[in-house]
Amino acid sequence: MKRLLHIALALVILAGAASTLLFLIQGGFGGGHGRFDRTIVVLGLPWILIPWPEFLYRHDSIWLLVLPFVINLSIVGGLLALRLHARPAE
Repeated sequence: MKRLLHIALALVILAGAASTLLFLIQGGFGGGHGRFDRTIVVLGLPWILIPWPEFLYRHDSIWLLVLPFVINLSIVGGLLALRLHARPAE
């Protein structure tokens, strides 16, 4: 289980890095018309489907890159922390 969580953590970091790199190469988000928009959207699923407060939509990088990365990292990191600090049953 610990190995699976380490793999999930690596995938979260790689997905965040890949979407950020594609976003920067493309010069931002093209509203679905950019060359890498579909890939960026897929890498941000499911968190980009949540209706976030309006102020988060002012910058595409927040709701497309930062929020999905932070949420995924929090979930996997939290599970990993729980697993690492879990005591074996006596």
